[in-house]
Amino acid sequence: METRDKLFTEEQYLKQLKMYDEDISYYEQMHLSGKHIGYDSLFNYRLRYLLVQYSMGQDIDNLKNNYVEVIKTMPRFWTDNGFYIEMLWLLSIGIMLDYEDDLIQSLVQLIKDREAKDYIYDTLIRYRFPDWKRTTNKVLYPSPYQAAITVTELAEQDKAEAVKRLEKYLKKEWYRGHSDLSWHNDHKYGINHDGYWCFESGALVKVLGLDDSSLKGLPYYPYDMVHWNDNIK
Repeated sequence: METRDKLFTEEQYLKQLKMYDEDISYYEQMHLSGKHIGYDSLFNYRLRYLLVQYSMGQDIDNLKNNYVEVIKTMPRFWTDNGFYIEMLWLLSIGIMLDYEDDLIQSLVQLIKDREAKDYIYDTLIRYRFPDWKRTTNKVLYPSPYQAAITVTELAEQDKAEAVKRLEKYLKKEWYRGHSDLSWHNDHKYGINHDGYWCFESGALVKVLGLDDSSLKGLPYYPYDMVHWNDNIK
């Protein structure tokens, strides 16, 4: 198995999966015993398990069950304040991997119920549900996500320029724009590293119909997710 995020080894990723599996089991047992707390923690460990699966190079098909389980936990606690990026990742992954409408709809319903207004959310949702009305022309967190607006607007006029702007985002803005998050630079400590992935970049490529051949191999770009079904007849 060839790792996709090469900042950790397969052995290190396997160790993490075992640890996350134990954490997931702990919180699931709590809920089975009637202690309905820690849904955010259960969500966190399920999501991190999913990220590690992708980072270590597992087949895309292996991600499906965990994706479904991650989504099931979200209605218990989700708001865009504190969990914005997690929703962005899950929307993006669902779109790239062509998951069923009902799965994506469950995310959309949460966004609607919490009245979360964000340009990228709207752009991704409208790809799957064209009747969705754009709620805003702004992003909730301009640093670094303002670039997504520029990429989307460029794509309407010049798709090649849109790809160039997306490349700049990947190379110079995305990772740096998350320097305040706990996972930034975590690979340097050799303990936990789920992988660094700009999932919205892949989703935008699909939604906007961009040619991403120049992005293949770039750090943070989830090329395998965008092209997971290229060889499926």
